[in-house]
Amino acid sequence: MVMLNYGIDEINKAVGKKLKLEDYKNIAFKFGLDLEEGENVLNFELTSDRTDIVSKYSLAHIFASQIGIKMKRNLSVGMEKREVSVESTERKFVNVLHVVLNGKVGDDLTEIIAIQERLDRNVGRNRKKSAIGFFDYEKISFPIKYCEIQKEKVNFIPLGNSSSKDYNQIMGEVKQAAEYRDLIPKKPIVWIDNSNNIIAMPPIINAENYSINENTKELFIDITGTDRETVNAVTKILIYNFQFLGKVSIIQAKYKSSAISTGLSLDMHGFYLNEDAIESVLGKRIAKESAIRILSAMDYSIKPIGKDIFVKPPFYRQDVMHQVDIIDDIMRSFGVDGIPEKVPHSYTEGEFLPNHYFIQNIKEILTGFGYQEIDINALTNEKYQFTNTFIEGEDYVSLLQLKSGDVTMVSRYIFPELLRLTSNNLHKKFPQKIFSLSETVQEGSSDVTFKNRLKLSFVSCEKDANVTNALSIIKKVLSDAFAVKSISTNYIDKKYAKTFITGRAYNILADGKEIGFAGELHPRVLNSFGIELPVSLAEIYIDGFVK
Repeated sequence: MVMLNYGIDEINKAVGKKLKLEDYKNIAFKFGLDLEEGENVLNFELTSDRTDIVSKYSLAHIFASQIGIKMKRNLSVGMEKREVSVESTERKFVNVLHVVLNGKVGDDLTEIIAIQERLDRNVGRNRKKSAIGFFDYEKISFPIKYCEIQKEKVNFIPLGNSSSKDYNQIMGEVKQAAEYRDLIPKKPIVWIDNSNNIIAMPPIINAENYSINENTKELFIDITGTDRETVNAVTKILIYNFQFLGKVSIIQAKYKSSAISTGLSLDMHGFYLNEDAIESVLGKRIAKESAIRILSAMDYSIKPIGKDIFVKPPFYRQDVMHQVDIIDDIMRSFGVDGIPEKVPHSYTEGEFLPNHYFIQNIKEILTGFGYQEIDINALTNEKYQFTNTFIEGEDYVSLLQLKSGDVTMVSRYIFPELLRLTSNNLHKKFPQKIFSLSETVQEGSSDVTFKNRLKLSFVSCEKDANVTNALSIIKKVLSDAFAVKSISTNYIDKKYAKTFITGRAYNILADGKEIGFAGELHPRVLNSFGIELPVSLAEIYIDGFVK
């Protein structure tokens, strides 16, 4: 999830009209934006499908499109030839942009840095798949080169520092080097200018001499990474967001090998749409003219062809993959309250599934202990499941044809998603006790590649959180819900040794069979999620008992 927080006056200025809080609520509801209002502040929580909304301008663009306002935006994207050379490295995919701002950076400096952080974190997967660098274009002496160099040749003033540092000093003293230590390549990767001055060392740190400030008029932006699709997706999002700030050009870099070319293109796949197709999905007939008006306001390219319309999504909309996604946008703009209810043609009496009463019993037990039930997302990414929890990733289902770095796999564990939710609600009251009964996916038997497993997981975040309480809850659940009598524990194995505090974590066995684990989280995991209070948790399989 991405949180965007702005004053209502600030958003109104970007929209170009004074909207009331009720207007924002209505439009936010249509587009699935979770809105919380504070004192003259709007807090928007965005879902992972709209990765293009990373600034007040792209956010305001949604509201402007629904009230008939065209925000000032330079739609043309230039192609610029500069002497920029890209050699093959560990981070082999590179795009570069040139932005001529409408004026100076000025008050937008904070916003520009926020755009970088949001994209690096949420789409670039904390700089692993892609990372962005902003530089003052006028300070760069071309030609420049992206390449590997020897560690002994690294010497420059890192961003935020006042003196030059060599490679070892950067690795040992610079905060960003410690933060992104897992991403440090075997050989340093640098941007160097025509005098062999180092401009940046992606994805770790930029050089202070080329940094941007309030007086910067032109930006040089690099997008580097290990994944071609992610680098291109981030590039398109940057182009879109900076079109509100100035003229954007793509710098045509010279790639030393065709294997490292990103093949960046702003052309999008088109779809044919007509009134019948819209009605078949929405149950309501919407005139072709109305569909054209709605989609045009949302940046779609429209070409009427007889009864059909040929529709191309905006280049920055990576979430539009099917005709239904376009119809969904029409529905959001039209308003779900305008879609008629439809009575099913057939009628059958429903009944509870056989495991319903077992599951309800478990939920009542957890609720009795003060826990609140949470529905987790089935799709997640390796950062939350494995990197932040210090668990080795194995037996998990990864996704193909990714459109967002936030969604790369199916959940293997439940507790990381509960910790993720806790970290997003640190502004709420404590203690926080949550649980989830959800299916995860893992490696199956020889004839089934993967299979679903029903799990129970609960997390307690409070000053007195301890594993003893977690184990007592597990025993209560197993004995009351499934009449399991033989429940035992042993110290956690190496697999979860880095996840929990030594001596405060256990494997859980029921009738001699290992079914899960419980423990108190190690501070390194708490730090990964930004949680400051102690956390105890448990996660067990229950599908075997239900069956």
